[in-house]
Amino acid sequence: MASLLARDYIDLKIDTDRMTLGKEVAKRLRGTEKGGIPWMVILDGDGKALIDADGPDGNIGCPVQPGERTHFLKMITTTRNKLSTEDVAIISSELTKFGDKILEGFKR
Repeated sequence: MASLLARDYIDLKIDTDRMTLGKEVAKRLRGTEKGGIPWMVILDGDGKALIDADGPDGNIGCPVQPGERTHFLKMITTTRNKLSTEDVAIISSELTKFGDKILEGFKR
């Protein structure tokens, strides 16, 4: 999935505990200090937020639950440039497999 996402996105991680000014950068991007982690935002080339991980039920974090997956896919489909419909379908399938595996582990 990472190689597909790399067609349109640059993955940049901000560690709010270990990076100098990490908390300040995260607050500027999110607009608040509140909320869970991980949290994502997709920015355009000028640094403007296009969509973030705050879905209808709050932060999707690592998108495991079906509603979280839906919001993550919305993030991708509304901002993609190079990813094809088939690429998005592959991402969706892999995300579903991952999420279902995690959720199955919680049932045990």
